[in-house]
Amino acid sequence: MDNTNLTPEKSLELITQVITQARSKFQENGFIYMFWGALVAIATIGQFFMLKNNLYSISWYPYLLMPLGGIFSFIYFYRRKTVRSKNQISRIVSVCWIFLSINLLALGFIFPLVLKENLIPILLILISIGTIVSGVSIKSSLILFSGIFINFSAFICFMIQWMYQPLLMGVVSVIAILIPGIILMIKYNKHKENV
Repeated sequence: MDNTNLTPEKSLELITQVITQARSKFQENGFIYMFWGALVAIATIGQFFMLKNNLYSISWYPYLLMPLGGIFSFIYFYRRKTVRSKNQISRIVSVCWIFLSINLLALGFIFPLVLKENLIPILLILISIGTIVSGVSIKSSLILFSGIFINFSAFICFMIQWMYQPLLMGVVSVIAILIPGIILMIKYNKHKENV
């Protein structure tokens, strides 16, 4: 066991290094935000068009993309894990998203008949929690404000007709997930060019 006493300066330096590593890792993952922003938008807007065309019994089919997206994300992060070591902040954010994803899938595929018109607002609240935790953990105001925007939209979603809730979720996913993912990817590529 290492009994080395850290001075306040060394402690601050260590904390700064951990946050910097987490921020760098997250910027590289701008792709996964783009991926999920697009996937959620496709699924939710697909459902909206099915509902508008009276295809109620199969309107949930576009959401079958979500488990496939989860499998893709697992493989994506598993491959990246061998490339980069994780720090404590990355682990916290990863575990948060794993449990939120499990809950999102359970709510979406097991409890939709129980939650009815409250399903999409509740899903948005859970997504906002993960996004806010990610933003705070890596000190990214872009992601933090995206999470706040998602949370705000969830409460608006409670007030609109259920048929338009998937459309709202699709628009929110483009504005608060896809576009920030694109911005993160651009920032990462610029940072990579300057290094």
